[in-house]
Amino acid sequence: MPLSKINNLEIRKVSEDILLIHQIKQPFFFSCCDGLLILPKKGRNNNTISLDLNIEQKYVNELNDIYGPISDYVCSHGHLDHICHVHAWEEVGAAIHAPHPEAKYLLSLHNFYKGFGFEDELDYKTVEDFANLNGYQQCNQINTFNPGETLRFDNYTIDTISLRGHSKAHIGFLLPTEQIFHISCLGFDKPEPEIEGFGPWYGFRDASISQYIEDITIAEKIFIQNAKFLTSSHSYIVKNPDLTPFEYMRKKIKNNQDIVDGALKYSDVLATFENEIVSKLLKMDLFFPKKKLKGVVFEVYRFWESWIIRKHLQQSKYFRNIQEN
Repeated sequence: MPLSKINNLEIRKVSEDILLIHQIKQPFFFSCCDGLLILPKKGRNNNTISLDLNIEQKYVNELNDIYGPISDYVCSHGHLDHICHVHAWEEVGAAIHAPHPEAKYLLSLHNFYKGFGFEDELDYKTVEDFANLNGYQQCNQINTFNPGETLRFDNYTIDTISLRGHSKAHIGFLLPTEQIFHISCLGFDKPEPEIEGFGPWYGFRDASISQYIEDITIAEKIFIQNAKFLTSSHSYIVKNPDLTPFEYMRKKIKNNQDIVDGALKYSDVLATFENEIVSKLLKMDLFFPKKKLKGVVFEVYRFWESWIIRKHLQQSKYFRNIQEN
């Protein structure tokens, strides 16, 4: 089937019947993510499967008209850029599948608010307003599975790979038949080879840098041994044996550590308690230009940056020296 043209969507062929879809212009910063369409194939899957493709409803409708019926949608985890528009797939008749424990975030923004620890620092209205900016709408029913399970649709299987440094539920998808590894939001976020992104994202309470580094090694091994192609939520298609994604992710984490260590080492951070140090470092805008942000956007970015800093403090020998002295 020749590739269809849909305004504001970039459609790339990964293999003969697997498409990578990207929404070009998005409503807000954390509203959408790239994902895969697994087209029907005789003896394999009878209907199209959508894999972690979180895009606005009008594009869901167009894709369903062209490539449908779409019978199933699989979500990778509960961050906003992966759950905002999933309701649209439900409305075209797809069964929604999502991993435990974050599947419930698709059913209620209150679950999202509490589950990611926003309630520790922000009021619900702030998060609700930010979610509305990104177009969040809840789903009605979710089929929950555990990270690491193999999913089956007709005669087609998808291996889910637990990569929990990003979030507790976060998974990648290995399509064994086509040898495609979709690492979801692990942190390879280069839309083109010459364009840089932020890299691995761990701006939440339950994220872990040490687990992230382990996950990158796990993903690299799977890619080398089991895949011909690598895709992700915010990047171009990579062909084996190109290991750029893993080198890029490791480098980004190291650079972030250097930023925090540099602020501790060379700035006048006269504090011994973690909360005091985090407060001082937040004023430096180490990762985000918060001085240019306002309202709920400022509050949410401040929350994210505080956790990024905390995660790097946990890894920092300079922070340990400050505490010991």
